[in-house]
Amino acid sequence: MNVRPSSLPKLALCGQFEGAPGNSPAAARGTMLDRVFRHVWEGGAWPTDLLPEDREAVEWAVAELTNLPEFDKATTDEEFCKIAIPAFERHGTADAVNVLGNWIADLKSGQLYNYREQMAAYCLGLMHTHLVPEWTAHLLFCDQRRVVTHHFTYTEARDLVNAVLENVGTAPRLNDYCGWCKHASTCPPRVAAAESALATTDRSMLAILEDPAKLGDFLDRCRVFDDFREQAEKHARRLMEQGENVPGWKLGKARRTETVEAQELVNWLDRLKPADVVLAQGALSAKKARSLFESAGVELPAAIITTKESARPLTKL
Repeated sequence: MNVRPSSLPKLALCGQFEGAPGNSPAAARGTMLDRVFRHVWEGGAWPTDLLPEDREAVEWAVAELTNLPEFDKATTDEEFCKIAIPAFERHGTADAVNVLGNWIADLKSGQLYNYREQMAAYCLGLMHTHLVPEWTAHLLFCDQRRVVTHHFTYTEARDLVNAVLENVGTAPRLNDYCGWCKHASTCPPRVAAAESALATTDRSMLAILEDPAKLGDFLDRCRVFDDFREQAEKHARRLMEQGENVPGWKLGKARRTETVEAQELVNWLDRLKPADVVLAQGALSAKKARSLFESAGVELPAAIITTKESARPLTKL
């Protein structure tokens, strides 16, 4: 079956899901972090051009890998991490495989998402190959600093994967992965939701605000409309950059920023006052400040930490 194991969580929610072409910046970063993670675990040197926050994310993931059973027997060599899965034409590739410990690990960047069905397919393939009844998958969410573990018996993994495969081809349903699908612009439920959001009048809006159930439904439809709006903005910008006219709209001036790297400031500390440099730089995150104090052998005083709390975000269940 020509289905990617990585598509299984999306296909569990919508039988029409197909990944959109191209590669987003977030996906490109995820691929880069995977590559660094593999390289460092196998004894390679850290890339010199890696951003500090990206290095911290991979360092956390490498440290978490050492907390797993028989960690010294794990490999991240991509060739040894390929997994043949029954009934799948495409193989899967974990980020780390430990045959002795009967576990895999997969590095995930960005937000917390569900990958259970993908991990079930990986574990199913390894149980089938090594003729064992159980396997465990550890998801290393390096930006969120969270480890999510899924344990499967052969029957559990097989039944979960089969349930998703049986859903392939069923009618489309709105879900959180719609924006990643190649049909995002033409999917009937999404188009209908966008049209419904546009058709809202002042009177119907009052009725929506007074009914929590209608309010939740309206917020769902607005999320879909936002996706369409973003696509339209990107296309309009592309047209205008090519000299086309989009009535009622124009391209504004690009914002230009100029910065001085921190190392350059360090080189001038014999001429600049360190206190002035620190004040100009502004507040540090408590994490960075704590690291600075620890490197100096001093504990960060709790009294100098300022805490601010934002409004609670509204998230979709």
